[in-house]
Amino acid sequence: MVLGVLGSSSDRALKISTMTGKLDGFRAINTNTVTNPFCIKMKESDTICGVCYSHRMLNTFRKGCQPAWQHNSDMLSQAPLTTIPTIMDRVFRFHGHGELLNAQHLENIIAIAEGNPATTFSLWTKRKELIRAVSIKQAMPSNLILIYSNPKIDDVKGVPKYFDKVFNNVTGEADANCTGQQCKDCLKCYTKGGTNVIV
Repeated sequence: MVLGVLGSSSDRALKISTMTGKLDGFRAINTNTVTNPFCIKMKESDTICGVCYSHRMLNTFRKGCQPAWQHNSDMLSQAPLTTIPTIMDRVFRFHGHGELLNAQHLENIIAIAEGNPATTFSLWTKRKELIRAVSIKQAMPSNLILIYSNPKIDDVKGVPKYFDKVFNNVTGEADANCTGQQCKDCLKCYTKGGTNVIV
C-alpha cells in the first residue's frame, strides 16, 4: 500500500493510499480505525465489526499505516479543510479503512467531492445518524455515493433514507451479487443508480 499526499505541503496534506487486493486499482483517503471511538465500541459487538479486517491489519502487517491515517483522522475531523485537494481519478473511495468520526469529517468529505466534480466518490459508513444530521442541513453533491454499510450479518436491508446504496454481508453466496471479484471489474458501488442493494 503506497502512501502519497494530497495538498500543498506534506505536513498539512491529506495522505492518499493506493489500495491492494480486492481494491486494487483504487486510491482512497483512509482514517485510523484503531483510534476511532465508534470503531472501538463496535469491535466488541456481535456485528461485522467484531471481525474487523482493518483492526487486524492495522495492528499487524499494516501497522506502519497508522501514523498517516491518524493524520487524516485529525485533519478531517478537527476543522474545515483550508485546502481542497485536487483528485484526478475517475472513481475514488473514502474509507477503504476507517469510519466517520463526526459531522466535521463528513462535511470535509463533501467539500472534497464538491471541489472535484469530475470524480465519482463512494463513502461507506455505518453512521446513519451523522448522514441524516448533515443531509438535513445541506445537499449532498451528485458525485458522492453514500453507501450504508449494514453492520448485521445475514440480515439483508434495503437502502435507508439519505443513502444511495446499501452493502450487506452474508455468510452464504446464494443471494450474493458481490462475490469477491475485484471492485474495478464490477463498479456497482461506484456507479450511481443501477444495483442499489449489494449483498
